[in-house]
Amino acid sequence: MAARLAAAQARSDQAEAARAAAETDRDAAIEQVRQEAATRIAIAEPTWMPRSSWAGQKVSAAKKDRDQALARAEQAEKAARIAQQDAARAQAAEQAARAETGRVRVDAEKMLAGFPADAARGRADLRAQAERAEGQADAYRDELARLRAASHDNDIAAASSRTPRHTRQATQP
Repeated sequence: MAARLAAAQARSDQAEAARAAAETDRDAAIEQVRQEAATRIAIAEPTWMPRSSWAGQKVSAAKKDRDQALARAEQAEKAARIAQQDAARAQAAEQAARAETGRVRVDAEKMLAGFPADAARGRADLRAQAERAEGQADAYRDELARLRAASHDNDIAAASSRTPRHTRQATQP
């Protein structure tokens, strides 16, 4: 029972850690994409190119950077969705673990509550058996005393009713 409770608590802790890790990974990916975009935007304009050529290249680079940033943002969104799903699964696992913990506690309380009642029934049964045994012992003692008294009376009656079988007659001289 304690092992099931500990296992449920461990699963709950693992789920919470997984949720926190997924959120941290999501936030880190988003921040990395933002920093890369800011770095690319901050690139200084080269001075050796003519203005129109430089503007065309800058627009092309900006489009390329935008496409890459959008792709990274999409990946970050996917990672965020996955992290949210992981967090939802972790929360569901935590709730399941808490529910299991509650069921284990209720079962344990029921079992512990039943022990005193079982012990009281056992004591009552033992008392009843002891009283029956005592009653039987008293009955056996009474029967034995009655048999002894009857046997003693029969011995006395038998002794008084006996007559000698051969009586001797006195011989005359």
